[in-house]
Amino acid sequence: MITYFIKSGICLALLLLFYHLILEREKMHQFNRFYLLGSVLFSFIAPFYKIYIETIPNTLKAVPSLITDSNLDVNPVKEISYTQYLFLGYTIVAIILLIRFTKNLFNIFLKIKQYKKIKKDKATLVLVDDLISPHTFWNYIFINKEEYNSNKIETELYTHELTHALQKHTFDILFIEFLQIIFWINPTFIFLKKAIKLNHEFLADNKVITTHKNTTEYQYLLLNRAAWNNEYYLASNLNYLLTKKRLLMMTKQSSRTKILLKKLAVIPVIAGFTFLFAERVEAETTKKHVLSTETSKDSIPSSVTVYKKSINHEDVEITYHDEKGNKITKKISELTEIEKGQLPPPPSPTSRIVIKGEALNIPPPPPHSYEVIREEETSNIPPPSINAIEYIYQNKNADFYFDDKKLSYNEVIKLIKNKKGLRTLIQAKNNKKIIKFYSKKVTKNTNNINTSDIKYYLDGKLISKEKLHKIAPKDIRKVDVKKNKDGTGLVYVTSNK
Repeated sequence: MITYFIKSGICLALLLLFYHLILEREKMHQFNRFYLLGSVLFSFIAPFYKIYIETIPNTLKAVPSLITDSNLDVNPVKEISYTQYLFLGYTIVAIILLIRFTKNLFNIFLKIKQYKKIKKDKATLVLVDDLISPHTFWNYIFINKEEYNSNKIETELYTHELTHALQKHTFDILFIEFLQIIFWINPTFIFLKKAIKLNHEFLADNKVITTHKNTTEYQYLLLNRAAWNNEYYLASNLNYLLTKKRLLMMTKQSSRTKILLKKLAVIPVIAGFTFLFAERVEAETTKKHVLSTETSKDSIPSSVTVYKKSINHEDVEITYHDEKGNKITKKISELTEIEKGQLPPPPSPTSRIVIKGEALNIPPPPPHSYEVIREEETSNIPPPSINAIEYIYQNKNADFYFDDKKLSYNEVIKLIKNKKGLRTLIQAKNNKKIIKFYSKKVTKNTNNINTSDIKYYLDGKLISKEKLHKIAPKDIRKVDVKKNKDGTGLVYVTSNK
């Protein structure tokens, strides 16, 4: 949101700069009025526009890991945030400005109600006792009562104020005042309000000159009235910014061709700022398979990633799962270049690659009793562990699922505390982690094994179960789990080294 306000503020500032450098100097005041108001709306809309950029997708790698309750109970450390205090201060200033704005409106309506009113030329004259110069608010023209009764109000001044009333210039001022209350921290609105008010005076002056056709006399009239007081903050009045700019504009001659070219110049400016401040969204044009490797606390799958090698290299078969969980088996010769790039690396060179049909050279298990894993019983073969709550806290922006049902961060913390023996799958998709939990039990297996007969290999070297537990999941690239016909098991771990 902060980025949006920064973009919007810079966009409005650049549009206002373009107005002062190019548009303000020409006699196209009606066009300039809508340009200034439109600049505000455009600066709010432009950052919402999206430009889709095609990118080359990166290969998605899944991290093999198991989420399990551990010994530590990590309490998230609460960081001190000053956002709430800044927002509170911002709101207080906005409320103060709103009170001032409301007070000014109340004073004007009080004057309207207090003094005599006369309907004239689609406007309402308010005859006040104060010695003030004529000024306008909405459809009301405030005039000194004594001057009106003695017919001392010049027709040029009345035409000037009537133009403010008929063209609804008060709407522009109230609109900018309201936005300035909300976005008071943006100084651009101060300069924008001045530009809008000065443009209103250009419009009213142009109407007077067109109607009465006496420029010099009108200029002297403005100079004589310059010292008169105006106590109404939100009203339009002829004394506003009586500067050299305003006097010179009355006698300026503008070329129609030059005016047309400057109006057309707005089109590329708007197009360029749309492209400059639009939101960039990366879009992938090709759907990618998500390759994942999982380890389970409850069961030993027959294989996670399978490499079947024949004498001919092109006949090597690769088995993997796509993002929907479908098992796919293809020969390397049948894979596309994109699919080849997505495959995980093969086992470590020190690991033995089993050729299809070749018997494993594994020594038979020792002839002692087996601990049988029966139906509905969970396996106690623990893969490398990591504290569950700590891991979830570190990845609290991930998407969580339990048996394909999406969970919130608080729900997944509660799940981990209440359920044991969860099967976990961690994926990465579109640069975001997806963590899935399953409660599936080990299926019935008559060829059950004893957990003591499982051998663990790290990069082709035999290791103990205790050493396996000390390996951090982030250091593991791939885990292959195999079962032999005689019931023994092998766990091959390939590190990131």
